[in-house]
Amino acid sequence: MTSSLSPSTLEPLLALARQAASLAAQNLAARWDEPRDIHIKSDESLVTLIDSPYVKLLFDFFATHTPDYGFLGEEGGIHEAQKNDQPYWYVDPVDGTSNMAHGFPWSCISIGLVVEGQPVVGVVNNPIQNHEFYGAQGLGAWLNGRRLHVSRNADFARALLATGFPVGPHADRFPNLDNFGRVSRAVHSVRRPGSAALDLCCVAAGWFDGFWEINLKPWDTAAGVILVREAGGTVTGFEGDAYDPHVPYIIATNAQFHAPLQALLLKRG
Repeated sequence: MTSSLSPSTLEPLLALARQAASLAAQNLAARWDEPRDIHIKSDESLVTLIDSPYVKLLFDFFATHTPDYGFLGEEGGIHEAQKNDQPYWYVDPVDGTSNMAHGFPWSCISIGLVVEGQPVVGVVNNPIQNHEFYGAQGLGAWLNGRRLHVSRNADFARALLATGFPVGPHADRFPNLDNFGRVSRAVHSVRRPGSAALDLCCVAAGWFDGFWEINLKPWDTAAGVILVREAGGTVTGFEGDAYDPHVPYIIATNAQFHAPLQALLLKRG
């Protein structure tokens, strides 16, 4: 599915998202070595005092530049679009908070613009690794000025995949520990880096051949999905359904591995 917006319309919106992500990334990098004041949320995930100022910074930025757009950030700062079909910014001020809390340098700012239910602009900025992933519908996917393409690996047994696990006790109709064991036996290896946004970017870059995860939120995936698509990959739900930001199951691959990965995730026993 694609939106009706043209590349020429999306280009300034991509520039705006890159500017916003860069502002937040500069602050994150500057504060990376500061002591973390960490709190546990009701769902047992972590939040630090770094997250909240960033969501306000981004909220204020987009409210100024795109006042008629909706905005949803993981740590709050919600404002509604005036009409249901208007564009919506989905923002994670720090994706990979647990990594950041432990000083593991795999965290990012993720900003996705969703129009007519589908992402059209995505920026994922990891300032600690100096990685700025960005792209938009019809404009390609990029990393620091280099155009991205998903992997061309055609041997599923040699695939390097990634996944993630929900924080805290969690029951699900697609138990991911079962998935992890089943998929690990069929491919070369599976990684669990701890940031869904960056995992999707790694698929777009061809570093991972595929990625799956459960229990995700719109701000986890909106930016990365458009990057995978623009890099030539495929993104769906677990049962082959069209990607929906509000459905918590996602498979993203280099397209060649989509069917075998999906079959393993749907398998029982």
